[in-house]
Amino acid sequence: MPSRPELTDIYRLADQLERDRDMSMDALRARDHLLAANRSSDDDAALLLYWLDEAAPGQYAAHPASALRRISFLIAALLGFVAMAGFLLGSSRGLVNVLVLLGVFVLLQCVMSVFSAYLLGSVARGNVAATLPASPSRWLALRSLPDGRYLREASGALRLLGLRFGQAWGVLFTGGALAAFVLVPALSEFSFVWGSTFPVSAELMRGVTDTLAAPWAALAPWATVAPDVIDSSRWHPALYNIDRADIESMRGWWAFLCMCLVVYALLPRMLLWLAARLYYPRLLKRCFVGYPGARLVLQRMRQPLIRTQAPDDDAAQQPATREAPELRSVAADGRLLLLDWSNALAGASTHDFEELLAVDPNNRIAVGDGPLREDRESLRELRQADFDQLLVVVKSWEPPMAELADLLSELVDIGHCTIYLLPLAGRSVPHRKVDDWRSFARELPFTGVDVSLLNRVTAA
Repeated sequence: MPSRPELTDIYRLADQLERDRDMSMDALRARDHLLAANRSSDDDAALLLYWLDEAAPGQYAAHPASALRRISFLIAALLGFVAMAGFLLGSSRGLVNVLVLLGVFVLLQCVMSVFSAYLLGSVARGNVAATLPASPSRWLALRSLPDGRYLREASGALRLLGLRFGQAWGVLFTGGALAAFVLVPALSEFSFVWGSTFPVSAELMRGVTDTLAAPWAALAPWATVAPDVIDSSRWHPALYNIDRADIESMRGWWAFLCMCLVVYALLPRMLLWLAARLYYPRLLKRCFVGYPGARLVLQRMRQPLIRTQAPDDDAAQQPATREAPELRSVAADGRLLLLDWSNALAGASTHDFEELLAVDPNNRIAVGDGPLREDRESLRELRQADFDQLLVVVKSWEPPMAELADLLSELVDIGHCTIYLLPLAGRSVPHRKVDDWRSFARELPFTGVDVSLLNRVTAA
């Protein structure tokens, strides 16, 4: 069985959380509390996987690589083979330009490897949450592409797919090109020449080849290019007659070019592929636990059973019991930053709401009541690297405001933002209000953004 969680587990988690919206909060707490009684673990991912398998049984089955994945690997290798074979066979009179070959199949591959390494590093440093509740392959099945905002929301899953399969495709493409470079010259006669419209001298060419061959020159001197071969293989379009001795001499480039493909094109790709395979499970685990709503599931499993009640007009004026030991048992999470926009909480404690139980009271900031300039200055003083998630509580009956978007733009270094809508006492939130806030959230410059409702709690 492959290691879990897998990317499909994130899709399953999203589906289950969506179905949980049709259940009452009391039923959710009772179910999760019962599941936690049968399984306790300090590993968030293991506990969440157990919850997912129990809450949605029979939906997971380990299986080998899908046919689509195998086809994509085959296509990547075939494209590399065809690209190299086409380049060799398309060379005029069987004369392959060394400079073009190095530029396309070595230098370009090096640049792409450096770019891939940078992207992998940025993914590894960031908190990338897969916010797509369905496989991106459905886009192809539907023969349509979503708009730019949906692509932004799905960026986490797309980057995970790129991390998982992009490097494998690169290795197979380069491997296919290397296979063609070995097989095609074995079946047809090719000679390697060099020439350019730019003033490239033989001395410069010797310096370039010596530099490229430095890593293996001592161990494999046969894979270097002798100075006389460089001198005799210089080519110009006006040269029509090449004697047999020159042709045999020009073939001395093959071993050097083959080693360049292995060392500078294939080897970096393989190292990146190995790094991606090693880091992918850890990143996927972090994304699985960081999926919007997963934190609440873990809270319900680990805290004593509490119940939700819809506050009436009188109860809304009285905060819920704060001294109950059940509520104090929830550990504070110093990585959460809470913004109370326009006094939405009205002085209520974070222990009055299930979604805010884990917020450290010292990380609660009131904004939106004073001048925007003062709020910005206070947020700029924060060390954003100390926080993993931003929680913003707003009044559900008020429309989104541009001032809030401007203020949140100061905290873009925090990876994930969750906007919590506080309902009016005893009333539900209309769908159009939720849609307005979701549209507002899509425009925020965070890696991941989601919108949810606050649930008031009291001690059982």
